Amino acid sequence: MSRILRRTRTRLVRAGLTTGVVGAALLVAPQAAFAAPSIGPAVVAPGGNASLMDPQVTFAASPAVQLVPASAATCPVKFSAISAAGPWNATNASRPNANMVGFTVPAVNGPTAGTNGAVRPYLACVYEGTNVGVSSLQGGTSFFLGTPVSATPSSGPGGGGGQVTVSAATPLFTGLSAVSAMFTTGACTTYPTANTPQNMVGTVSKLTAAGLSLTVPSGVVAAGASPAQYSICLYDASTSAAAGALLSVGQYTATLVSVTPSGGSYLNSVGITASSGSAFLSGVTAPAVLLVANGGCPGTWSTTAINGTPPVVVAGAGVRRLSNTRAAVTVPPLPISNGQPTPYQVCFYANNTTGALLGSSVYTAAIVATPSSVSPAAGPAAGGNTITVVGADFPTDPGRITATLGGAALTNIQSLSDKAFTALAPPHSVENNVALVVSTPAGTRALAGAYSYLNPIRVSPNTAPNTTPAVDVSVLGTGLMGTNFGTGGNAGRVFLVDGSYNGADAGAGVRANGPVAECLNVLVISDEELVCTLQLNRRLNAQGGDFFNPMTYTNLLTTDVSTTAGSRVIMSAAGKFNANDAGQPIVQAANANIPVNSIVTAVLSPTKAVISAPATATSGAAFTATIGNSTAVRTFPNALITTAGSVTVSLASGAFTRADVGRQFFATPGVPNGTTIVSMAPGGATATLSAPATLGTAGSLTNVSFSDTATTLTGSSLLATDVNAVIGANQLGIPAGTVLTAVTPGTSATLSAAATAVGAGVTLPVNRPVVASLYAAAPVVEGAYNLVVVSNGAPDAMANDPDYYQTDVTSSSTFTVASF
Repeated sequence: MSRILRRTRTRLVRAGLTTGVVGAALLVAPQAAFAAPSIGPAVVAPGGNASLMDPQVTFAASPAVQLVPASAATCPVKFSAISAAGPWNATNASRPNANMVGFTVPAVNGPTAGTNGAVRPYLACVYEGTNVGVSSLQGGTSFFLGTPVSATPSSGPGGGGGQVTVSAATPLFTGLSAVSAMFTTGACTTYPTANTPQNMVGTVSKLTAAGLSLTVPSGVVAAGASPAQYSICLYDASTSAAAGALLSVGQYTATLVSVTPSGGSYLNSVGITASSGSAFLSGVTAPAVLLVANGGCPGTWSTTAINGTPPVVVAGAGVRRLSNTRAAVTVPPLPISNGQPTPYQVCFYANNTTGALLGSSVYTAAIVATPSSVSPAAGPAAGGNTITVVGADFPTDPGRITATLGGAALTNIQSLSDKAFTALAPPHSVENNVALVVSTPAGTRALAGAYSYLNPIRVSPNTAPNTTPAVDVSVLGTGLMGTNFGTGGNAGRVFLVDGSYNGADAGAGVRANGPVAECLNVLVISDEELVCTLQLNRRLNAQGGDFFNPMTYTNLLTTDVSTTAGSRVIMSAAGKFNANDAGQPIVQAANANIPVNSIVTAVLSPTKAVISAPATATSGAAFTATIGNSTAVRTFPNALITTAGSVTVSLASGAFTRADVGRQFFATPGVPNGTTIVSMAPGGATATLSAPATLGTAGSLTNVSFSDTATTLTGSSLLATDVNAVIGANQLGIPAGTVLTAVTPGTSATLSAAATAVGAGVTLPVNRPVVASLYAAAPVVEGAYNLVVVSNGAPDAMANDPDYYQTDVTSSSTFTVASF
């Protein structure tokens, strides 16, 4: 089988036909037997010209066309020899473009029309050349050969009612006592005897042997974005043997009048506009409208009942002419059938007395869908999230619901039932309480304040312990490149907040709900991402401008505290607890109720806090307690050993404990104030700091002397501060790690271990430990917080900066401070 025949068979099969049934298909629907190819005009006269177009085929530069009787079913796969019974060669074959072939049907010695020029179906077959039995088929389709007819006018308003004269080029209707006609957007078939089509013409009047008059049926309408093309199928309706034969095919265009909206509530008056691509109101000063529920538009104005239902009249101020192509109509409340959407033909007339039909469209009266809620009721400004709209009377057919949020169209609307549908929220600028507007063919309803567009961020990682001084966090959001990030003034900031950030000044520079920490060193990667470093081992003060300093903090609760034996919860009758109490020591005189070394671990409210150890007694009356008292929690007299630039420290005596993690150094030589202990080694011999030491304790003892086995050394360079100095590694006879336990300045020192050699005027390496003071920890208290990006970090910025914005609190912005 040739490539072209295989392609033709494939296209026929896709259309639901096989080559075995094409012949029958051609007889009943010759214009549609092939899906893609087409021939114009609809009817070709003997000796007339035609053009065959097939967008799927590139025709040969010098094609040949043969005309084949439809009874052959398909085009022969090779160019055939001609005969009196067919095939016949068309003349003047040419290729105007790659997908089109033009040809002329022979006037004589070719295919013939029927009686008086009635149409007959034939095949037009295009070949690569004229070599009989060699040149291959390229494509083909069917066409009608006979007498063409024309309709006057060839177009008219949708809705029918117009009078049309049909004229034939020859006396086509000679000898026929009756002719019938049908309008169709499909192919003309043999006379439909089994069923009466919707657009069968009621009465066809024969004017002459070449002329007819008929009324356009009401079902001939234009629905959509453009005029509708109809074929007028003319049939022999006489009692002759040829009854029902197709005579010819004419063309008619139903012009478009569209109404917006195309439907509305049956209970209320609805304003609609009607427009057309043609000037259907030209010369009309007082148009009128009939709304017909059970039939087509009358050809002229008439209020007579149609199929038992009188039309609804709209005239006077109810119809306003806006231009030659546009009118406004007030549709009154309309009855509907069985509670279901009911279509009405909207028929426009030149006046409300004897006016002619100008055009028509369709309007549907129905119960209007009512939205009642949107879930979720908020989402990101970027959109794309799925929402569910709940309500009543939603249509369930696809494409019958449209909706907007804040004026932006919802997409991917999917019906769940007549009470709900889902959709994707569109992008929208940040705004609270935007309206949802739902439109259906029945009308439009709005739900005010239905949805809020938020400005959320997503953080990763979203948890870390409060012992760490540096956590690099990725922040995903929108519009980040438009913010000037910095560390002060009006710069943008990234804050860690307990709840939602409120930078309003609550007095004394304290923010209404300020940050507990700040994410610093902001690096903007793109408009949708930035990276910053979050410090959790020290929390910010109430002003949010500096770290909270436990050394200067005291909260005196005079005759205010009460306890319950065995409970870690303590109460403040006057509500004196505040966020700064967390992590600070709490002391009661005589420690009758609160154990020694207790810490406030959490502040639940101004009247309720949690301490680190259960109360030892139930208070009979409120007592006085002090939270934070500027007293070091631990001191290390001449014991801390540091190395400049290193975060590792050790102790000459004693050991670090787990409780030291998070505590802060103050007034310690070589360690910056506020430096915290991040972790400790097993056994507590060394600890890791949050910042490197700025000075080292390593030094030397110069010009000292000692004797073998002696436990003293002498030297004028000895100082009182050399007490607890530790001898380093040496080859001079003093064991490494030996400690100077006592010093007489400028004279001698006592060694913790005996010398193993004699030394005279030597220099020994030594570490001179310093006094270290550790204060209560002041990290960010463990718990759930929110990371917030603000465009202006200054107090009261939201009131003073018209361009201020901050990101919204959502589950994706939550950051948890926890040990694991």
